[in-house]
Amino acid sequence: MKLSEIVAYLNLLDSLDVRSECVTAIGKINHIRHIVSEHADQFDPISKVIDSTYNNISYSIDQFANQIENFKQTLKQQIASQEQQYLEQSMQVYFEEYRLASADTVLAQRMGIDSEDDLRLRTHLRNITDWRVPGMILRPGLENYIEDMVPLDPLYVVDHDSELMQPAIKKFTPAYQRRLREYVINDWAPGPIMHQLPNNQFGAIFAYNYFNRKPVPIICKFLDEFFEKLRPGGVVIMTYNNCDLAHGVTRAESAWMMYTPRRMIETHAVALGFELREAYDGQGDVSWLEFKKPGDLASLRGGQTLAKVVAKTT
Repeated sequence: MKLSEIVAYLNLLDSLDVRSECVTAIGKINHIRHIVSEHADQFDPISKVIDSTYNNISYSIDQFANQIENFKQTLKQQIASQEQQYLEQSMQVYFEEYRLASADTVLAQRMGIDSEDDLRLRTHLRNITDWRVPGMILRPGLENYIEDMVPLDPLYVVDHDSELMQPAIKKFTPAYQRRLREYVINDWAPGPIMHQLPNNQFGAIFAYNYFNRKPVPIICKFLDEFFEKLRPGGVVIMTYNNCDLAHGVTRAESAWMMYTPRRMIETHAVALGFELREAYDGQGDVSWLEFKKPGDLASLRGGQTLAKVVAKTT
């Protein structure tokens, strides 16, 4: 079986909520037993048989639930035994293909998102923007999420090639373009990735369709640095390819995206000290994680120029 098939089987079993269903079944049978017992004073032998049968059924149902849980653990062990190959393959594909792709190729690799998920994501972005603190967006690409982040001051635009940032930057007037902080990074070389950016300063970091094509070790390296760059109370929202779900594994098997299970990313982030605020899996290609650095977001700024930043119209 392919890994995606095993994960699909596990996803199906997880969706069944077997333990809860078994508890409900035992409760219903116990209700019937009580009704019979309350009206069986003249039929004491029958009551004893029913009580004995109920105990046997209750034990069997409990054993059934345990067996399903044990089987799920077996599936998880099979996933663990196969996924190392997928992790290594993602690293290879990234270094040999994705990091060498042209800007046009990268920009063309757009991610599907439906209208409800898009609205949900934009709402989250608006909730984390604060004019009193700097923000960062990685790979704004051809999307327009950057427009939801303009309240952040200043706004850093980050990617590994200046050409990848220009379509988003050119949406704005020349005056606002001069306010944007453009930084080129290199996430495959040894050493810190964002060494030129200030520590303990950012209030919000957003990455859309950036980590969907980064392998787990590089994502973890970014998380290490995000924790340093964010000020207390700062938030990072990042989309990724959730390979704890079967369709995420399928995308990795076709090398459309990387093999990046949620549990690996979340475990690393929580170990760093992040608080998980949301793990969301939507329709189409989109999944995202929202982490917060502990503390309350604060700034010494007392005011801001009252002006509205809008994208240029053609």
